[in-house]
Amino acid sequence: MMALAPSSSSHLKVSTRTCLGRLYIFEWVALASFAAMVVFAVTAPVVIRYALLAFLTFRKMAVIALLAVVAILVITAVRVVRHRSAWRTALSRSEVSTLRFWTDLLRITVAFSVVETAHLTLKVYVPVINSANHDQALRAVDQMLAFRHDPVALVTAAITNPTVLRLFDFIYSQLYFLLLWGGVVVFFAFLTGRRRTAFFSSFVVMWQLGLLLYILVPSWGPVFTTPGIFESTLQHCPATVAVQAGLHRETLAIVRGNYNIIINLFGIAAFPSLHVAVFVLYALWARAVGRVWFAWNVIFGVVIVIGSMLTGYHYLVDGIGGALVAVLAYHIATRRSAERTWPASDGDSLHMG
Repeated sequence: MMALAPSSSSHLKVSTRTCLGRLYIFEWVALASFAAMVVFAVTAPVVIRYALLAFLTFRKMAVIALLAVVAILVITAVRVVRHRSAWRTALSRSEVSTLRFWTDLLRITVAFSVVETAHLTLKVYVPVINSANHDQALRAVDQMLAFRHDPVALVTAAITNPTVLRLFDFIYSQLYFLLLWGGVVVFFAFLTGRRRTAFFSSFVVMWQLGLLLYILVPSWGPVFTTPGIFESTLQHCPATVAVQAGLHRETLAIVRGNYNIIINLFGIAAFPSLHVAVFVLYALWARAVGRVWFAWNVIFGVVIVIGSMLTGYHYLVDGIGGALVAVLAYHIATRRSAERTWPASDGDSLHMG
């Protein structure tokens, strides 16, 4: 008896399952983020220039990817000089000579552009999505954690030196963003293969878990609800004051229904602190890069926790929540991608020392 050939529909089903099975976690998150944006665009009473924002985020991520490629080439050149090997041989052994590297680079760039566009858009309009406010509850949790004391008030009372305050102002309002995107370049360059894709999966999961909590637990932060605590501190933090004034102006306009305001700062959201989450996640991944990079991220993470309360953006519980979000994102990306454990000799990372 002659066997019947599989139908074209069964081939299509198998092909679709295979294709979807090959999506990285960061691509699944990007698809979910795109769907959320579509729902918001259809149901919300606002008009957003999604295409422009997506282009700007794509351009930024493309620059980051380019810098990472340059860093990889510099690392390769250092190896050539150190081991006195031929440049052509070293380059042929580098992953930049593989198609997989370039396709992963494109997939990461596109996916993160979608994720960041959704994150920024929905964060701005949290007051439209959920008008509740949980600052009082977060403050109560803070006092419970500090045995009936206010951790934010304790920090502002302990750090009063004008020079130190100006340093925190610079770190939190300016240096943070350089280190945020500079860290992405470092991980892109020093993590390779599966570790790189797992890192970016954890990175986008962290951002969108944070966004989900912004929506579920809307809060403004102590500087906007109890500004009197920060009067003396913020006298020495001009950059922070300028950013907070802009954030307050934009968010208050949205709360009052003025959706035509030009958005530059992308919303107020206290819980969780993704400033803290970023450096906890970086510390978790930095172990695969080197001891110095790990120590740097741990130290800077502590500085960010202090700075987040000192400048009034966050409660202590926000930092704890951010740390837990980072840990959860790390484990989701590594376990679900079957990328949590690699042999020490698999060549899946470069070391800074």
